[in-house]
Amino acid sequence: MDEIALDTLTCRIDDGLAVVTLTEDKRGNPIDGPFCRDMNAISVAFATRSDVRAVLIRAEGRLFSVGGDIRSFVTDREGLPAKVIGWTSDLHMAIGRMQRMNAPVICEVHGDVAGGAVSLVAMADVVFAAETVKFNAAFSMIGFCADSGSTVSLSNRMGLSRAKRFLLLSESLDAAQAEAAGLVDFVTPAEALSAASEKLARKLAAGPTLAYGEIKRTMMSARTEAFETQLENEAQALAKLAATDDAWEGLTSFAERRKPVFRGR
Repeated sequence: MDEIALDTLTCRIDDGLAVVTLTEDKRGNPIDGPFCRDMNAISVAFATRSDVRAVLIRAEGRLFSVGGDIRSFVTDREGLPAKVIGWTSDLHMAIGRMQRMNAPVICEVHGDVAGGAVSLVAMADVVFAAETVKFNAAFSMIGFCADSGSTVSLSNRMGLSRAKRFLLLSESLDAAQAEAAGLVDFVTPAEALSAASEKLARKLAAGPTLAYGEIKRTMMSARTEAFETQLENEAQALAKLAATDDAWEGLTSFAERRKPVFRGR
């Protein structure tokens, strides 16, 4: 087992699964400079380590995250624009890297979440939420627009019109409403949340990691590429996977009627 401790989060890597835990629970796990820096650092580790085959993000404390640290915002009016650019430089890099890396990202939301932290949740490949959780848009209520990839991640999950309404009206959705809107994949009782999310995360960590990465990246390019270009993207990705050990294991295990053993290579 490998453990990484940073200022605002910890990470435990065990048997292919990296479990990230937000640890600033006394402050509501806010998005601030140290958090953005730590997210960027941990995303570099994930993108460069072959032993990370799935990532599970969870948080300590009553809340998952309050979103942006408002108290930090109001300390220096003139310096606020530069602060925003500095923080988002790190955070946006981390989000983009996690979207493109091979390892699937699972997010476990046990408590309320707001603002940019909603986008951190939405960028995950699979989202679990306790049935008591509320998702708060929060941006327009303080005169801000959305960041942290919200315009992309929320639109992809909820659809453009529904995501825009969520942001414009600064809506608050309970877990059932979030599931109906596509923001959440699975809603569970609070006491069953951790076990359910970790079970799926470990299943993905034992799966065909390289195939997961190509699925993630080709799904992203499907929204930006011309149809014929996307067909070629699919063909090239599939041809690349056809040369991998995992693809051969998947084919031969199917032919031999046995359970495949994937090793992420």
